[in-house]
Amino acid sequence: MHSQLLPLLRNEFAKAVRRRLPYFGLLMGGLICLLTYVAAREMSAADTANGWGYVALSMQLVFADIGLIFILVFAAMLISEETRSGTIRAALAAPLHRWEFYLAKAITALLYMIAMSAVCLVLSIGLASVHYRFGPVADSLGEIYSQKTALTNLLLAWALSCVPLATIVFYGLFLSAIIRSSGAAVAVSIGTLYVIEFTKHLIGLDPYIFTRYITYPWQILGQVGQGVAYQWRPEVWKMLGLCGIYGVVAFAGGLILFLRQDLND
Repeated sequence: MHSQLLPLLRNEFAKAVRRRLPYFGLLMGGLICLLTYVAAREMSAADTANGWGYVALSMQLVFADIGLIFILVFAAMLISEETRSGTIRAALAAPLHRWEFYLAKAITALLYMIAMSAVCLVLSIGLASVHYRFGPVADSLGEIYSQKTALTNLLLAWALSCVPLATIVFYGLFLSAIIRSSGAAVAVSIGTLYVIEFTKHLIGLDPYIFTRYITYPWQILGQVGQGVAYQWRPEVWKMLGLCGIYGVVAFAGGLILFLRQDLND
């Protein structure tokens, strides 16, 4: 049997384009960027602010809450929505493997995550270029970081920010595989996220929860924009390791449960 992954991906892309949720998520992310731009202009001094710092602040605010929720909800609905409606039985009746179906859902969610992050980044840069500069980071004593250094750190921050966001995607997909109602999957995904965020500091689990790194790359870029000392290592290795462990467990757990699940009930 030939692989059906590419036809599945085309089908998933077509369904995602017809849905309203992805566009609403992009709209809300863009709105946060715009509000950040307005607020930053009121709070910062024109002679010391720069585009690097604004982009870092904007991306932190987008994915500290709103952007993160929309990515999680999008992933959590991918399988549960089809299970609730019963269309998953017709889809799996075709000559395809379940793992292909699950992998197509995972790739679709990852593409949406990348698209949302990229759109917010481009919008943040566009807004920043209206009022701020993207030149060297400097103060009254001279240049601190060159334009090339700042740009390199911006691109690195964007690439690394996708790692914890991808883990969020796999967590949402895991819930989508074990919960058969899209509404319940959304409620559980958002509810558990907020419970974890509110309690991890109280019970001392913050160093072991991957969500602490969701805005970490943008915090480093913020330090570059402020002209202060910054350091990626060794914390970035901890981020990659922790997110990798959570991501692999969530992806593998969801896949195994989906492969063994009786969808005829």
